[in-house]
Amino acid sequence: EANLGYRDIRNSPGSVDAETGVLWNAVAQAYYVDRAFVARFRGNLVRGFALPFPHSSIWFREAGGFSPQNPSQPFANFFFGGFGNNYVDHGEEKRYREYYSLPGAELNEIGGRNFLKSMVEINLPPLRFLRLGSPGFFIPWMRPAVFATGLATNLDDDPTRHVVFNGGGQLDFHISFLSALDMTLSIGGAMAFENGEAPRREVMISLKVLR
Repeated sequence: EANLGYRDIRNSPGSVDAETGVLWNAVAQAYYVDRAFVARFRGNLVRGFALPFPHSSIWFREAGGFSPQNPSQPFANFFFGGFGNNYVDHGEEKRYREYYSLPGAELNEIGGRNFLKSMVEINLPPLRFLRLGSPGFFIPWMRPAVFATGLATNLDDDPTRHVVFNGGGQLDFHISFLSALDMTLSIGGAMAFENGEAPRREVMISLKVLR
């Protein structure tokens, strides 16, 4: 894998998340499977702007990718679906920002040899708590966010094309344990819509045990 990227993300004093900036990357991947090389290429462009409310922002997250290989080769396809968080986790809590995530659909439910994806995310001002918990276990703030996504796969093949939209939100509760260990409890929900399919729903609960 080869990855070329740029990142300039900023926030203001007292913030709980990034509030403005730009990020992009271009990725080339090669697999050797069944005595054959399989290549894939993808890229991401992220742009964020601060809103006129304290510690709030709007982000536009664009992604696209393709493989020149035969779509019958599984490694030539990109797969999408789900928030992607585990019940107990140590990774990034806002996993819905990843290019492969599509909350509302099942994990890896939607695939394609090429894709375009666009997301709009709004991070609302955090809610801060003065007395929620005890000195050894308390929650200082809760961070709300809402998002909407559009995804199209197999753009060059009508019979296998997927066009899916979703909308959802996530609440992240920061937890301070024994004044030394930080955890995050995330609760999310989303619905996915596709022409000819019944709406799909997903509820996510995840505890990030290490910050």
